[in-house]
Amino acid sequence: MVKAAACQITSTDDVDRNIRISEEVIRGASQDGARVIFLPEAADYLTGDAHKGYLMSGTLKDHKYVLAIRSLAKELKVTIFAGIHERPGEDEENPDGEGSEKVFNTQVIIGQDGEILDSYRKLHMCDLDVKNASSAESGIPNTNPSDEDSDEPPKEAPTESSRIMSGNRLCDPLDTEIGKVGLAICYDIRFQEMHLALRRKGAQIITFPSVFGPKTGKDHWYPLLKAIAIFNQVYVIAPAQAGAHAEDNISWGETLIFSPWGNEIGRLSSLVDIPAADRVKPMKSEWVVVDIDLDEVHGSFKMLRTVRFATYG
Repeated sequence: MVKAAACQITSTDDVDRNIRISEEVIRGASQDGARVIFLPEAADYLTGDAHKGYLMSGTLKDHKYVLAIRSLAKELKVTIFAGIHERPGEDEENPDGEGSEKVFNTQVIIGQDGEILDSYRKLHMCDLDVKNASSAESGIPNTNPSDEDSDEPPKEAPTESSRIMSGNRLCDPLDTEIGKVGLAICYDIRFQEMHLALRRKGAQIITFPSVFGPKTGKDHWYPLLKAIAIFNQVYVIAPAQAGAHAEDNISWGETLIFSPWGNEIGRLSSLVDIPAADRVKPMKSEWVVVDIDLDEVHGSFKMLRTVRFATYG
């Protein structure tokens, strides 16, 4: 068995600060024996200012946050999965057109030598209009999160696709020390066809780095992740953002890890675990370390052998 860690942080619009808190949890998880370490979606920054966000982003080659995490992975000899905002590469045509300041919502994987192993650009954009959901499942702040108690007409919350470009590639599961990891991000949690496709490609683990808001976090986060583990007979590792990133952007937290049997084997704090007065502040950075036993994957029900895909139309 090999140890993996899921980390929980509260990113803000200060990239240097976010690098510091990311380094703290990575070092802590490494000291606790983790060989593969997972950080949440948007670990590099969270901001309601689209232009400022674009200026803080970068390509995979020159991204300030990525360069710092690459150096740390090499120093500690660990594999790191992290959510970032990525500009198209210099040799890549911008899908949104020249001059666009939209970026990709990307999960980048860095090997023990500090080199980039792969990257996944989020496929499904969260354009939900969920009342009082705050950041919903996109990391985009609600412009009026207190609609229920306000005499003002509700403002239209920005959608993820208004600031983020969707990817166009489902990555093959990535071989790591803990097994083959399927890559997904946040709102991808709602698309079982994607999860099954990753399982059919050989995924033994699926990771969902996320920024869930309080409403969908409270009602949907835990049951969705548990169901994905059971339906697909995989480990599910879901590192989450937690607490207040800004006055109008609060995340649910509750980083979770499930076994292929659907057992909760790792959990970190959610908003309900802290005093109400503290829910308007960043939450403390945390990590949880678990043993990944691939015998649990291989020894579970052989579901894929009995699925009759050809009959489903």
